[in-house]
Amino acid sequence: MLNLQKIKTTYVLLLGLFVYALVLILNDGLMALDEYWVGVIRYIPAQVSSVQGLIGIDDVKSPLQLLPMYWVAQLALAFGVVDPYWQYRAVISVLSVLNISLIFYAFLKFAKVARLERGQTNLLLLMFIFYFAAPFTLTRPMFESIAAPWLTLAAVWGYWYDREGKLSTLLWSVFFVSVCFVLRQQLGICALAFVVLPLLKKRWNHFLAAGFLGLFFFILAGIPDYFIRGSFHESLIKILTYNYEHGSEYGNQSVLFYPAVIFVILLIPFFIKKYSKEFLKNWTREYRIFLLVVGLFVFLHSLFPQKWERFLISIIPVLLILLYPFLEQILQKATQHKTRLVSLLSLNMLLFFVASFFPAQKNLIDMSRYLGQHPEIKQVHRLEGTPEWITEAFIQDKQFEFVESNPELLAQVDWSDCGQAIVIGHPYVERFQGLIQGLKLNGRFNVNVIEQLAFKMNPTRNLRRVELLLYSGCER
Repeated sequence: MLNLQKIKTTYVLLLGLFVYALVLILNDGLMALDEYWVGVIRYIPAQVSSVQGLIGIDDVKSPLQLLPMYWVAQLALAFGVVDPYWQYRAVISVLSVLNISLIFYAFLKFAKVARLERGQTNLLLLMFIFYFAAPFTLTRPMFESIAAPWLTLAAVWGYWYDREGKLSTLLWSVFFVSVCFVLRQQLGICALAFVVLPLLKKRWNHFLAAGFLGLFFFILAGIPDYFIRGSFHESLIKILTYNYEHGSEYGNQSVLFYPAVIFVILLIPFFIKKYSKEFLKNWTREYRIFLLVVGLFVFLHSLFPQKWERFLISIIPVLLILLYPFLEQILQKATQHKTRLVSLLSLNMLLFFVASFFPAQKNLIDMSRYLGQHPEIKQVHRLEGTPEWITEAFIQDKQFEFVESNPELLAQVDWSDCGQAIVIGHPYVERFQGLIQGLKLNGRFNVNVIEQLAFKMNPTRNLRRVELLLYSGCER
């Protein structure tokens, strides 16, 4: 803490910007299938996307959720970026700059309101910069990611209100959480925290003001649905009913799923020790708005049978603020906890390096880019349904088609035709060695270490997470 006290916070912020910029430059991966199928293909390529095409008539997403990505993609096109892949990179870059800037601003505001010293502020910022789950997840074009800074702002302004009791800070919290609701509807449950807070303080006029403002924003957010889809808050109704009726088709995890995942991703075992009753009491009282936000989030998301780890992305900054006092407590007696701290730092940095600089779904992205650069390839034969899909939205002028094939059909292919190619997943190379004998290896599209492990642990559900090898009869 003594060394951090001597470092200017400006330098820490510059370090943070450098780290996040490095992640953006080196990591173009996609974290989730929904990120591509419900998001990217709606606004990339920008040349053929439109506002009307953002939302399908049977979609459960709000018409407003994809607009930020769509606008950035259109802006990139207006500036002459015609390659869909680089339009995608423009989207994640612009949105990430906005996300990270807002979160840094929220953290600095929290530090000011909490009257943290420079060293304490620097520690909080460093937690956010190097926490293993933050840089990659918060720089993806996912609804969870773009909603995260607004939920953080809402919680921090709520904290400000709780300390000083100014109505304006409470109303700003309501505004921020309303933006968050527009970007990811399930987070609207967290708005209740900012209605409960004035009740806890027995400020009845503030309760009414927050309630009426929240109701106004709720009505405002439902109006686009009325004109686009025919009924008020149609998207909200659809997503709730869909999750209730079909959620079990995607899994049926325990109600303890999210508490368990939070326990793991925050590396809580390293923080288990005896804390004073006074510290725990003060922490519970001072950080109650953050606890309310997390509690409401976990409550709602635990009601539905399907539960995904990525949903937690939206509350990562809030969780770090909650964890900060415990790290500070341990650092105050660093000599007594040297082994604990070294182990915590080592594990976190290992995970940080792997998560931040080893792109996910890289094989699918690289193969699509390769095919886009080789329009002479007209047919790509695939075996065993691998790959099931690639990121075709990143191809500006698609010239090829996938052909489901088998050894008998491949025996009839004229491999002197450079328009013919075959793609094989690495696990099947040995099995089909006779088919590719004499063919040229045109490209290898690899996956990261985590995806390799995921395939080994569960091959059936992770077929897309294998190295892809592209062969043809021609050198390229």
